[in-house]
Amino acid sequence: MDALPQDQRLISLAAGVVQEFPPEDVVVAAAQAGFNAVGIWCDLATWTNERTHNVIKAIAETGITVLDIEVAWLQPGEPADSQDRFIEIAKTINAKNILCVSSEPNISDTKKRFKRLCTLTEGSDIRIVLEFLAITEIDTLDKALEVITDVAHPAGGILIDSLHLQRTGSDVGDVAKLAQQSVASRVRPRAKLLPYLQLCDASKTLKDGSTEGILEDALYLRQLPGDGELPLKDTLQAIGPDMPISLEIRSRALNEQFPDLQDRANAVFERTQQFLSTLS
Repeated sequence: MDALPQDQRLISLAAGVVQEFPPEDVVVAAAQAGFNAVGIWCDLATWTNERTHNVIKAIAETGITVLDIEVAWLQPGEPADSQDRFIEIAKTINAKNILCVSSEPNISDTKKRFKRLCTLTEGSDIRIVLEFLAITEIDTLDKALEVITDVAHPAGGILIDSLHLQRTGSDVGDVAKLAQQSVASRVRPRAKLLPYLQLCDASKTLKDGSTEGILEDALYLRQLPGDGELPLKDTLQAIGPDMPISLEIRSRALNEQFPDLQDRANAVFERTQQFLSTLS
């Protein structure tokens, strides 16, 4: 399968699409499918030095870019350094971004812990991107903006997911306003507020607003670009042609149709290319 030309934007296979497979195998499958970037799922409880070695080897052999590693989930009551190891792993595998979400009930605690992670990246180009979604305490774009603005560290950024954007009351207009903004920082004033975008399609409205329904929607009901009702063309126009995109197609139907890792990666890449070809 032909890879994307090197002068095109980074297009990544998100880790959640293929979460059940070893990360080193995901790297190879993404590259063979044609992606020029990949996301890495990192479970700190099971991640070993051997895994680091295997992932580095796969990256070297394929030449693929690691767009992000996830997920640094800030939980209440855990030690302040519980997620620090993400920084070490990200540096070692040369990941561009660390995806972070927060369940800290007090936003001031989220700010403190987010600032800690940002500070630990100093000396590297790694960004800590804060994602907002309905099942966490940072459940709106406004709250994410408050954290990033108050922390004001050049490593900080916001991750917009096209599904969560729709489900949390924001819209494409908000994306357009933020896409060209930089993080308020004297150290790296031109660091983009939005380093990349997670893309998927879905129904326009959430049919079940319960906690269970929100989880079902986010983890199992996403659709390939062009198969749903989200304003994806307008969203991509808002971010411009250069911002990297990560295909976050968490889908039970996709998993059942393509239980094989390579087949699933191929399907996501092919459909994405078909959809992108309709934008011109």
